[in-house]
Amino acid sequence: MMTEAYSDQKALEAFLLDNPELGQLEALLDEFNIFEAIGAVRQEVRHSDFLAFLLNPRERHGLGAAFAQLLLLTAVRANENETGVTAVDLALWELNDLQVLREWQNIDILLLNEAHRFAVIIENKVDSGEHSGQLPRYWRIVRQRYPGWQVLGLFLTPDGREPSDERYLPLDYGLIHNLVADMAEARASTLGADVQTLMRHYAQMLRRHIMPDSDIAQLAQRIYKKHQRALDLIFEHRPDLQSELRDYLIAMIEATPGMILDHATKTYVRCCPEAWDAPMLRQGAGWTPTGRMLLLEFSNRTDRLLLRLYIGPGPQPLREQLYNLALAHPLVFNVSKRGGSVQGSYKTIYGQDLLRARDYESATLDELTPKVQQKWDSFVGGRLGEITAVLQSADWLWEDASAQTTE
Repeated sequence: MMTEAYSDQKALEAFLLDNPELGQLEALLDEFNIFEAIGAVRQEVRHSDFLAFLLNPRERHGLGAAFAQLLLLTAVRANENETGVTAVDLALWELNDLQVLREWQNIDILLLNEAHRFAVIIENKVDSGEHSGQLPRYWRIVRQRYPGWQVLGLFLTPDGREPSDERYLPLDYGLIHNLVADMAEARASTLGADVQTLMRHYAQMLRRHIMPDSDIAQLAQRIYKKHQRALDLIFEHRPDLQSELRDYLIAMIEATPGMILDHATKTYVRCCPEAWDAPMLRQGAGWTPTGRMLLLEFSNRTDRLLLRLYIGPGPQPLREQLYNLALAHPLVFNVSKRGGSVQGSYKTIYGQDLLRARDYESATLDELTPKVQQKWDSFVGGRLGEITAVLQSADWLWEDASAQTTE
């Protein structure tokens, strides 16, 4: 009878040895693409920047207003349009004086045509969804700023999903791909080689990653259907960003002169300077195996990294003395005064954020660690020395713990 472990092994062997699709996927991913190289694949801001570049007749791409005119004309023809702007209008209008604004009043892209008193709001969503009633808010802002103008709203998403505000027309990245690819090909003789290459790379990136039926998505689906068991096993045992960041923190602490690694888990990494390792502060219980009461702790969450200095469990009178010492030096410690005392097992007397949720958006370990290292180096070279000086000024901390009266 085949054991589960043997079956798992065979599934992994088949994934590695009988998988021509994996070679196709690797070849696809190995092909150089400038937008992939700069990490712009899932970044809405970078997509909006490039689209604004193509839409702007004043940019040096050699397209004039052709891309803007074709995009607007195609969007209006493909949808029921009640704005009063028709495909005929857009085909006849001269748009060389079109203004293109980025992030005006938080609008991703705003197109303004003074001659025809015409404004276009483009809201771009690659991975995120609508929030805070932004579509009606943007419409209201543009109407108030440009009274009497015709306004067209476009809601751009990978799959062309319907916007919450019916005044906006849905637009999908498949259309963007076709326009960019076709225009790069049709105008090959007049476009500069660099612009044509850039447009081809952008269309290629959209086809690989952004369109719902992208090349990579289709190939990945075929591989998963054929090797589901093996891929589920690999996914179950994959290293995640949180674990990798934990390993980095441990290495960073061990590379810091005079710093002692105390205890580490996936979510918490604790340490302290040798200068704090006094017998008096080794009377803790129920926190770490070392008995240290005063520890720096990295709180390693999935979307946040915090550095905190804690007074942990231990003799209550000693904990009160440490807490009062921190209160007496407010410029060194930023004591959390919630609760007003050191009651409870743990008390924060200093803290700072090293990484916040926005830092984790589409981030890799290699992108996060320089930020962590910079803030840690700044802390070690500055505030840590001030904290150590305050602790060393408290003579009672350096007495023999056995002689200290805690009754």
